[in-house]
Formats: sequence, C-alpha cells, structure tokens
Amino acid sequence: MIAGIGGAFLFTNDAKRLAAWYRDSLGIESASNGDQCGSVYATFDYRDLDNPDIVRTTAWSIIHTDEDLTGKPRTGQINYRVTDMAAVLKHLADKGVAVDKTEDYSYGKFAWLMDPDGNKVELWEAADE
Repeated sequence: MIAGIGGAFLFTNDAKRLAAWYRDSLGIESASNGDQCGSVYATFDYRDLDNPDIVRTTAWSIIHTDEDLTGKPRTGQINYRVTDMAAVLKHLADKGVAVDKTEDYSYGKFAWLMDPDGNKVELWEAADE
C-alpha cells in the first residue's frame, strides 16, 4: 500500500541553527520555503524504477515549532507517498485506525494519523499520479 517515502520532517525551535549544522556536518544544502515561520527544505530527485521517464522527489525539511523542545526527545513525522488515497483511507478505516485529518491541495491529497507508539504519520497522494 505504501509506494515510497515522500519526505522526512524534523521539528526544532531554531531552524536556521539546525539547517546550518546539517549543511556543515552532512552537506545538505537547504533553502527557505518563503514562509514566515523560518522553515527550510531540500529535495532529492530520483527516477521511478518501473518507468525511468518519471522523476520523483523526496522532500526533507526542518520545520520551526513554537513548542519548547528543550530536554524533550526529538520526534519527527514521516510522509509516506501513496498511489490511491481513497483505498488507503478505506483500508485504515476497515482496520479501525483513526485518521485525524485529511486535506486536498492543488499538489496532492494528505491524511494524518498516529501510529500505536504516538508517532505522527502523514500520507500523501501527489496530484497527477
């Protein structure tokens, strides 16, 4: 049911500092997404194995949060790319899994839920898939 990973998201109280560490330590060059909250992102392109003419992108982002994370274990949210959101949501409902929220945007459909350990999960069906 999961077709791949759409993105990885890290939450921090200081996105610029953390982005600089990733740039300096691991060579990940990030850019601002132009919003006022100070989040940054990088993208990683790859070709679809079944159809090499299709270029896919994995997003990586450091997202600012106002929640004080001092002394708390870090958590993230993994974005899983799906090919048929309606089928996945039906499957989850059949399994008794609660979906917190769904939203549609011009670039795709999203759904959010929690795994049994309380980790955030985001599902994404890209537009025009």
